[in-house]
Amino acid sequence: MTVALIQPAQFLRPHRTSAIGRARPWHPVELVPLAYYVAAAAVLAVAGYPAWRIAGVALPAAAQCAWGAAFVQLGCLATSIVAVALTGGVASPLLVIAITSYLAAVLFAGDRRETRLLLAVTALDVGVLALLPAAWTGPALTRPVYGVLVVMSVLGIGAVLAPFHRATRDVRDALARAREEVASEALCRARNLEQVGAKVAHELKNPLSAIKALIQLGAREAPDVLSQERLQIVEKEISRMQEILTDYLSFTRPLQEVRPERTELGALVSEALGVLSARADDGRVTLSARGDGAIEADPRRLREAILNLLANAIEATKPGGDVAVEVLRTEDAAEIAIRDTGSGMPPETLGRLGTPFFTTREGGTGLGVVLARSVVAQHGGALRYESEPGRGTTAIITLPTRQASSRYRDGARAAR
Repeated sequence: MTVALIQPAQFLRPHRTSAIGRARPWHPVELVPLAYYVAAAAVLAVAGYPAWRIAGVALPAAAQCAWGAAFVQLGCLATSIVAVALTGGVASPLLVIAITSYLAAVLFAGDRRETRLLLAVTALDVGVLALLPAAWTGPALTRPVYGVLVVMSVLGIGAVLAPFHRATRDVRDALARAREEVASEALCRARNLEQVGAKVAHELKNPLSAIKALIQLGAREAPDVLSQERLQIVEKEISRMQEILTDYLSFTRPLQEVRPERTELGALVSEALGVLSARADDGRVTLSARGDGAIEADPRRLREAILNLLANAIEATKPGGDVAVEVLRTEDAAEIAIRDTGSGMPPETLGRLGTPFFTTREGGTGLGVVLARSVVAQHGGALRYESEPGRGTTAIITLPTRQASSRYRDGARAAR
């Protein structure tokens, strides 16, 4: 019978000594082994067992529990093995207590090097007990005495392990609460940072617009061609900054709650194609759409997602290529597939899509895919990509036809 302590370092710590070397008060569970051995000695005495064997069972156990062994678990295990050896060896009714040290250590500390070492030592000790001659292990006990000691051993093990089970449960509960608190604080900080970032981005848009207007005016009145070209480069870079800020502001919107309503996907796709038709014409890319279906969704947010994916598809398509959008509607779900005839992507690139600021397009931000995936996730759907180098890419949005209000209570959680 033994009490396993918590930390591996305590395998080398005196049983009655704290981590800082001071004597610590008794814990009630530490009295269980002492009470068990005293009771076992009393039963053996009533049964007429040899007195020196009874002393060999009780005195080492009392000394170990009172003053502590130099090695806590190993000392308690040694005490148990001695008691077993003096009361019948592998036939002893106390044999079950030899495994208590290992069970308590595993229950609290888990499967680790120290507990595996303790199991190996226990197995070795039991093997040694099996080799002891009968003359060394003592006389056989009568069946009633044997049964009483077995019952006492089982009850004693339960009394020792129960506190460890409760302590383990309490530690796990405390760790779970700590993880929830840390996650909640991290989410709160992330929301605050995104709100600050969104405010900064919004405040920068107006000064950039003013600077861009002045640059355009200066470019028209430039005294020479070289100055005009330089101002046009500045204007182009300001436009790129504005695009980045717009993408970032769109990226922060998934934190807002969406408002689902009946939405015709065919009309929504046609509207998005109309918005991007000028860009497609400039790149000599043909746009087409087919299919229709109605679902419950936030049309404003879903339109943003489709626009971002369509814009990426147009940018990825070479002149003369085409981008096709297909809407498929089933009883429980709807799919919006956006296919382009671009150069496609290898698996390693495909796996990184949706990472902020990862992009295959020069001057891109990578936030468009992040925004689209966030919006789709808020609707309870999924966004996946199919691509193969040289054969283009297909972005597939899968959405449920009906929305549960619980999906919108925490937009940020769903989006992430």
